[in-house]
Amino acid sequence: MDKLLQQKYLLPIVIFIFFIVNSIQGNYTELLPDEAYYWVYSQYMDWGFFDHPPLVAVWVKISDFLFNNEMGVRFFSSISFSILVYLLWKTIDHPKKNRFTWLFLLLIFSTALLNVYGFITTPDTPLLLFFSLFLFAYKIYLSKKNTLSYLLLTLSIAGMMYSKYQGVLIVFFMILSNWKLVKDYKLWLVCLGVIILYIPHLTWQYMNDFPSIRYHLYERASVATYKIEYSLMHFVNVIAIIGFTFIIIYKAFYRGIKSTNLYHKGLNYIISGFFVFFLLSSFRGHVQAQWIAPIILPLILITFDYLLDNQKQIKLFNYLALINIIIIIIARIIIANEGIIPVKLEFHGNKEWVFKARELTQNTDRVFINSFQNSAIFWFYTKEKPHYQKNFLGRKNQFKFIPGNKTFLSDSVSYFTRTSRDYSEIKMNSGKDSIFISFIKNYSSLFEIKIYLIDSDELLIKNNSKNLIKATIENPYDFDIDLKDIFIEIVFQNKKGNEIYSIPAKIDLSTIRASSKENISLEFYPSILNSLDEYPHLGIGIKTANNMDLVKVSSLHNYIIID
Repeated sequence: MDKLLQQKYLLPIVIFIFFIVNSIQGNYTELLPDEAYYWVYSQYMDWGFFDHPPLVAVWVKISDFLFNNEMGVRFFSSISFSILVYLLWKTIDHPKKNRFTWLFLLLIFSTALLNVYGFITTPDTPLLLFFSLFLFAYKIYLSKKNTLSYLLLTLSIAGMMYSKYQGVLIVFFMILSNWKLVKDYKLWLVCLGVIILYIPHLTWQYMNDFPSIRYHLYERASVATYKIEYSLMHFVNVIAIIGFTFIIIYKAFYRGIKSTNLYHKGLNYIISGFFVFFLLSSFRGHVQAQWIAPIILPLILITFDYLLDNQKQIKLFNYLALINIIIIIIARIIIANEGIIPVKLEFHGNKEWVFKARELTQNTDRVFINSFQNSAIFWFYTKEKPHYQKNFLGRKNQFKFIPGNKTFLSDSVSYFTRTSRDYSEIKMNSGKDSIFISFIKNYSSLFEIKIYLIDSDELLIKNNSKNLIKATIENPYDFDIDLKDIFIEIVFQNKKGNEIYSIPAKIDLSTIRASSKENISLEFYPSILNSLDEYPHLGIGIKTANNMDLVKVSSLHNYIIID
């Protein structure tokens, strides 16, 4: 048995077996809503998408060419995971490694979060593949500095940047660990090559007013006040992505943190850099576990070398790894089979509600409000394209670039929302959440109308009296808009921006011409404004006569109440 574990065929055999296991898992497990969203990417291939660079769409496109079910999203991810494992193995140059192939495989397949990327498809999937190639290329570079190393560095960095913007963090922290890199003129040629390869994506960003940059740096949800639970969850995530073996893995990292070996130093900088960067990010809001997923790869490399040099630790690691593997096997069975536990996961219940909803909404145009994930899930499983709209509470997403969503008119609409309304007619469960469906006649979506205040440095609002404020309304469409079909409201929001009190406003304009803007006066009578503390922010809200929800709220402003 020992000889079997040490033979050279062990690695490819186990990799192949896990490819089969991952493929079966991917085939019989329902899609995550985010995976369906990335499938939507692939329906309109481009050099960029709202949230991410395009490589995740390439992964899906390749899979979709071969399969039309869940494997049409995941197949290539199972392949790339297998390549990732092989590249990590090739990166290791420890003299004892061939005697401990089994230990390396145990490290890989007992690491909690890494297992998930063997059968799901997210931007992290190609990122981890090209990160493993980068680690392999950098190892060659430090020892040989040959043409192959420079070419692989160029390809891997470009691949990381085309996968997820976190790729720049990996490169930055590696350079930070070895400032002599800036003296190598050939590495500047590598940078030039990466930039040239990245020009199509940069061009796409420029042509679309840098939507990804705006979203990730400025528009992404942030908290008004710091909550300690965000930082505490970051610490939990650092442990959770590893599992019970974190005791050994982070001990290995700690023992080697002062290493003078340039390669290990680079690995340590990447791990430490990601930890600190996302700890600071937790001051702005919730940090998701997958954001720190890249640190898994350098941790595996560090731990493997540590265990070979400290073999007394192997026995404890084996016990902890066994616990991880048992939990992982149970979790994978639960993920693939709804009903084993009483709690629904994001993998569960999507097919059920999708086909029920399709049956209930036949012969209508479907409009999903604010839930781009549900819209994507519906589209994937039915292959019937719905319309997506966001109101003022919804976040921007890729659907803004999909034809047919900005302007939409219909005689009969089934209106899907995630929250109940007085007019909701059907309620059903969508995975972990609920969906509410209403039926609307003569539907019009005018979500791209813009409105904003004029001279709003200091707003004086008279309570229980007539108020007039000046604003500008802009029609971006190529047709006139009859303003009798538009309701204008003065909106007062709380500090978090998720609770409102609104007042109808009269407008002194009947029609706004196509592709034009007009200055308007708004008349309104506030009568129950009791406290600035309760609703400190004011804006102008718009809703169409048949939408029933505010579709737009202008920029918010502070105001002063005058009694």
